[in-house]
Amino acid sequence: MLESFRQRLLQAMGSPRDLPSWREHVLQAMLTLILVLGAVVALPSMALAWDRSLYPVLLLDVLALLLVGGLRQARQLPFRTRAGGLLVLIHLLGTALLWWVGLVGQAYLMMVPVLAILLLSSRAALMLLLANVLTWLLLGAAAYWGLGALHLNLQDPAAFTVIALNSLLADVLMVSAAAAMLHGLQVVLSEHHRAEDTFRLMAAQVPGVIFRLCIQGKERRFTYVSPGVERLYGLQPEEVLQDPQALERQRHPDDRDGLQTLIASARRDGQPIATEFRILARDGQIKWVELTTAPPEETPEGLVRMGLIIDVTERKRAEAALRESEARWKLALECAGDGVWDWDLVSGVEVFSDRFREMYGLDAVSVPDLAAAMDERTHPDDRASMAQARADHLEGRSPSYVHEHRILCKDGSWKWVLSRGMVIARDAQGRPLRMIGTHTDISRRKQSEAVIWRQAHFDTLTGLPNRHMLRLRLEEEVERCLASGQTLALMLIDLDRFKEVNDTLGHGHGDLLLVEAAQRITRCVRQTDTVARMGGDEFTVLLPQVSTQEQIDDLAHRIIGRLREPFALGAERVHVTASIGIALAPADAQTIDDLLKHADQALYVAKDGGRNGFRYFTPALQEVAQTRMRLANDLHDALPGHQLEVHYQPIVHLASGTVRKAEALLRWHHPSRGMVSPAQFIPIAESTGLIRDIGEWVFQQAMAQVAHWRAVHDPGFNVSINKSPVQFRLGEQAHAWPEQLHQRGLPGDCMTVEITEGLLLDASAEVSRQLTQMRQAGMHVAMDDFGTGYSSLSYLHRHPIDILKIDQAFVRDLGPGSPTLALCKAIIRMAHELGMQVVAEGVETPTQRDLLAEAGCDYGQGYLFARPMPAEVLDGWLRERQSLPASND
Repeated sequence: MLESFRQRLLQAMGSPRDLPSWREHVLQAMLTLILVLGAVVALPSMALAWDRSLYPVLLLDVLALLLVGGLRQARQLPFRTRAGGLLVLIHLLGTALLWWVGLVGQAYLMMVPVLAILLLSSRAALMLLLANVLTWLLLGAAAYWGLGALHLNLQDPAAFTVIALNSLLADVLMVSAAAAMLHGLQVVLSEHHRAEDTFRLMAAQVPGVIFRLCIQGKERRFTYVSPGVERLYGLQPEEVLQDPQALERQRHPDDRDGLQTLIASARRDGQPIATEFRILARDGQIKWVELTTAPPEETPEGLVRMGLIIDVTERKRAEAALRESEARWKLALECAGDGVWDWDLVSGVEVFSDRFREMYGLDAVSVPDLAAAMDERTHPDDRASMAQARADHLEGRSPSYVHEHRILCKDGSWKWVLSRGMVIARDAQGRPLRMIGTHTDISRRKQSEAVIWRQAHFDTLTGLPNRHMLRLRLEEEVERCLASGQTLALMLIDLDRFKEVNDTLGHGHGDLLLVEAAQRITRCVRQTDTVARMGGDEFTVLLPQVSTQEQIDDLAHRIIGRLREPFALGAERVHVTASIGIALAPADAQTIDDLLKHADQALYVAKDGGRNGFRYFTPALQEVAQTRMRLANDLHDALPGHQLEVHYQPIVHLASGTVRKAEALLRWHHPSRGMVSPAQFIPIAESTGLIRDIGEWVFQQAMAQVAHWRAVHDPGFNVSINKSPVQFRLGEQAHAWPEQLHQRGLPGDCMTVEITEGLLLDASAEVSRQLTQMRQAGMHVAMDDFGTGYSSLSYLHRHPIDILKIDQAFVRDLGPGSPTLALCKAIIRMAHELGMQVVAEGVETPTQRDLLAEAGCDYGQGYLFARPMPAEVLDGWLRERQSLPASND
């Protein structure tokens, strides 16, 4: 507490740049200190005076405090007037106390000359010393002759004289010490000013910016900025001193986040900073600068960091030029450890490095230095595409040669390699003469891709085909049955009361039951039939080329009977039943979606009718379609009736906990039905074509909102918006989304368009054109619900995808060692290899978040962080989050 008071007092006195200004600070601080401490001392003094009927002392204390307060407030008066008034007041107070009280007044008289030399001058101190002598003489004489009330209790003049001389001696010693201190202070200040002038002169010659930055909590201020800031930034030093954010605003937008993270980390850890980044000077130039600072130092002003910013633009340009000149060698140098080849295109001689031959277990005898020798060891299925890629580069259609193919090793195995090369010499006519390149072993990556392909097409728990694989087979069989006139049956099988098994015995026993159920169903069908797991406890059986209904009935009874048999799950014995919905093609439907929909409607009836049975789709089930039609009619009035609203769900960066993204989600508040699920009305909007106007309205809302959030919260804020496949097929409105962003003055990277995998299943030229147009405008493209639909590596390769969103079905069961964790890791690794970011949906627990972050997932979205909310609520949520300390929650 005392230390805190000392620091505040020293701060009030200020840092002495010169003696007059320092004296002004000291006077004001002394007046404040006298006023505070005097009030504390006056209370017992006034009480004692009242008790002993010393009413003049009581009045004197009150008047003295009032006069000190007046001098403190009257800063408009000249300094010498206020200082002299204080000295006179203290002198009179000491004299009066000597007169009425006793030796207590001696301290006040001794204080006056010391304060005089501190606040005024040596001459004023000498005059007040003489005044003290005169006061002592007068008071002593009055007491001796019995003319006053001096309470000294002295019986003779000799004793009085000794006390007076000793007081005077002590006073002279204190004044002398203060005079010596002031002389030393004046010398130090003079030296300081000379050193400061020398520093400023030297700093003005530095080709950069020297600065001193003080940090107190969230407040930052520059106390010094060298003149070099004008040459480097185009700013005046006074602008930076008055506006601490001036230099930050000049940072290049692409470098701001990374630099801010680095600075925050260095401040938190008390480390120095050494980094390079780009700035935008006032004249529009982009410059590279190097920032170097010392570690932050704790001072009474707060944390102080000294630093230097210098222009390194020319050095960066030289480095870029050097990299460009070395481009032809870069590939071989970066791939140290890979196999290197050097091909003379005229002679056909191709020299291979030792590492090249070691990759395949070959030697110079088995493979001579000829290009044809390695071509012969290339897998026959890969030779045509390899020749085409090679020709494209040699004929100038591609900047470099890149191809993946298999090479036959000496032990008879095939090794996947990535071959990269570049022509480094051409003749006068431009014909290639020499080409160099490398072979990189990518066998592990190919194995991982094969694992991912299987995981994308087959259920990881049961090994059955998943929804995507089922759809591929449905496409083939539906097309075949329509062409041949034969009947195809589709069964949807749902395990009754399966949830009870999970809830009572746990998911481990539930998984065992699903595996056994898959095996039982598989043993019931023909080899030509397909059994798939749709997800959860739902299975599908595809029966092509069925001749009679009895054949279908027999299979349904057989499956129900086998699933009704008890399941031995470890030490537990469990009974479940099954409900089956059946739809036929072409009788009930002629498209995949209709067939699945009708089978699902039949399954609903089977479960609603008591379970443990099967039902066929019938026209009576069209009641559901009628309800759908009513919703479709009402949906026409939703947009003009202001029944639609857009909610936003934050997307959190898992590594830092920052929120710079949100997803726009449409909500329908029906006047009589209440809130209608998007799962109900979005398909209706797509089938009726209303999705075009509704989607455009949602885009307008999101565009206005992201402009607001970029202005208020973060200039890099991004909003994701879903775009239906139907919207792509219907074409664009009068103005495409990139054009609208441009007209509004917004960059393309403020929006992310989320698409479904179904869109890419049969992407037309129009779809590809729109996706390319978005990417060229800087907009991001995200694939939503990855892994549950029609995932294909070829889609990711052919189309401009920036972000993969892992479906919440994978996140829901995420746990240490769970199958879904391995799948998520594989998806994240694949996405990063392809240069994509990953967002995990449905994050609801800290465990899920931590596992995803550990796996390298970039972003998370789910109820753990926040539910979807109206824009104004999210606005407040963002403000509240920004005011809190950084967190990963």
